[in-house]
Amino acid sequence: MKFTDYIRLAFRNIRRQKLRSALTIFAVVIGATSVTIMLALVTGAKSFFISQVEANGTLQQVAISSKTDITNFNDAQHTGGNCDSCVKLTDTLVGKVKTVPHVTGVARVEGQGMLEAISYGGKKLSTQQTTAYDANGIINNTVLAGRDINVSDTTGVITITSDYADKFGFKHNYQALVGKDVQLQTQQFYTGVGANIQPPQQNPDGSPPGNGPGQTQVPTVLTAKIVGIVSTDNNSATIRVPLDWMRGMQENQMYQQTAADQAAQQAQCRNVRGPCNQTQHFTLVVTDMLAQNGYSSLIAKVDNSKNAAGAATAIKKLGVGAADAQASINQQLTIFNVIGLVLGGIGGIAMAVAAIGVVNTMIMAILERTREIGVMRAVGAKRSTIRALFTFEASMLGFAGGVVGVAVGFGLTRIANIFVNKQLASQSVKVHNIIGLPLWLVLAVVGISTLIGMLAGLYPAARAARLDPVEALRYE
Repeated sequence: MKFTDYIRLAFRNIRRQKLRSALTIFAVVIGATSVTIMLALVTGAKSFFISQVEANGTLQQVAISSKTDITNFNDAQHTGGNCDSCVKLTDTLVGKVKTVPHVTGVARVEGQGMLEAISYGGKKLSTQQTTAYDANGIINNTVLAGRDINVSDTTGVITITSDYADKFGFKHNYQALVGKDVQLQTQQFYTGVGANIQPPQQNPDGSPPGNGPGQTQVPTVLTAKIVGIVSTDNNSATIRVPLDWMRGMQENQMYQQTAADQAAQQAQCRNVRGPCNQTQHFTLVVTDMLAQNGYSSLIAKVDNSKNAAGAATAIKKLGVGAADAQASINQQLTIFNVIGLVLGGIGGIAMAVAAIGVVNTMIMAILERTREIGVMRAVGAKRSTIRALFTFEASMLGFAGGVVGVAVGFGLTRIANIFVNKQLASQSVKVHNIIGLPLWLVLAVVGISTLIGMLAGLYPAARAARLDPVEALRYE
């Protein structure tokens, strides 16, 4: 028999029992639709994640930590100088990293802000994360309104993530918050730039002051202008300040008696006979704590994502910890793959039920067409022909169910995108229609449903091929 003959006979036999065939195809449709939607959700989320990673340049980044034993990109967010084995991340080290092959730039990162709260319009919100890094394009943010911190910014300007803007009442009008002044309340004992450091009080008897410098220091309120609203991305509730301002915030300003102060104090009574009340002298000493402790981390950018792993290995030889983002990204992708397998397995259960329906339909078809099989065998049809005919018919049921299932799944994903787009828009994410059906998924679902139909038809087809022609002709 020709291939076209198999198609013609399969369609004729499927139309012979329209209701039963329709119900069998419907069962396959349910399974195919389930698999299509579930895998479309996972592949859509996976593609969205990859696109975000590629957009912010993470694949071309190498995270450098003062902790030498890091193995993960995210582990590099480690505060410098907090452990005995840590290596201080200094500007000298930055210069060395820049000489590593394929490294095109380095961003210094500091995440030890001294802020406790941010206030605007009568609302006061606690701060969760304050960060600063070089505005050299190594680290990119998705700007929703205004602009990001640039190289000309020194002090008095900040960017905030959209969740702060939402809580201040600007959820659908971020631009209106750009240019507004906010108050930043520091932590207690803040001695950085802007703090009102008072000199120690002179005791009447000339003895040293009882309270050491900084012990009675109260929080300081700093004024800052919002220059931009950025997307939360992977860092929610984040305030970014210029790196120079962060350096000033971490300064330790303290009145101390220097050698010159002590000499001046002693000089007061050098030629005095009898009791002499010395006036104590103190000098405001400013210590650059960022230079003393080093940066929290460094982010190096390479010319090509393929060179990130090699650059990380070379940077480790400088005595610091380094890791490219690929390992972290692979971990995230593994999670997506596991979720895909679980959801695909759930859809596979529906496909298995549909396969049972195909087996039942084909067995019923054999019973109804026993005499027909006998006639075909009597006129010379081979057993392989009978087997191929019923197998092809079962495959057609699976194929039809797969095609309709993909079509239904496509329609449902279009509807789902409407709601997802609204949710993304509410979060100020410009990407839309993230749930889609890639060609490979369409072909896979149709192919799998056809294969399941074919496999489900093997037993009924073999049973039909084993029928004795004489007994089949006598069958009523």
